[in-house]
Amino acid sequence: MEAALERDGPRYTLVVERRLDHPPEKVWRVVTEPELLQQWFPAAVEGGWSVGAALRFVFLHGEGEGLSEEELRGEVLAVDEPRLLEFRWGAHVLKFELEPDGSGCRFRLSETIEDPSWGARNAAGWEMCLDNLDLVLEGGAILKFAVEVWRAKFRHYVKKFEATYGPQDDPTADHPLLTEDGDG
Repeated sequence: MEAALERDGPRYTLVVERRLDHPPEKVWRVVTEPELLQQWFPAAVEGGWSVGAALRFVFLHGEGEGLSEEELRGEVLAVDEPRLLEFRWGAHVLKFELEPDGSGCRFRLSETIEDPSWGARNAAGWEMCLDNLDLVLEGGAILKFAVEVWRAKFRHYVKKFEATYGPQDDPTADHPLLTEDGDG
């Protein structure tokens, strides 16, 4: 499904949904078990999944270079296994919702952000993460982050969001780890 960005009072909510051919219980494991989570999520997550628990986000290949300590910390806000996991990551709030759908489930990722210029970049990134989530569930190897794939998705969402939300931020323009040839 297409990602959507909506104004939510002074903030914005980005929603990316996907139907997965696996029951919520299996998806829950891939969402919450650290060794499985780090295979598809943009950072390793240190901490437990209980309400109020402190979290720390660790980038394994330097992707978090330049982020403040506050941007690398979070807190678990809600847990309802295997249906809901909500947590803060810096100033952003992420919510994973799993709803049974036949023999599989609907996975809904919502991200609350303050700056709508992050909409296209995050929509493109979350789409790539959910592609990898699906591969992990299928027992396959994850895809290496390919800048050209991300850029194609980013350009799509720039066209979709820019008219309503203004210019969209392209973090690859000056990021030292992302090069034109797609190595990241």
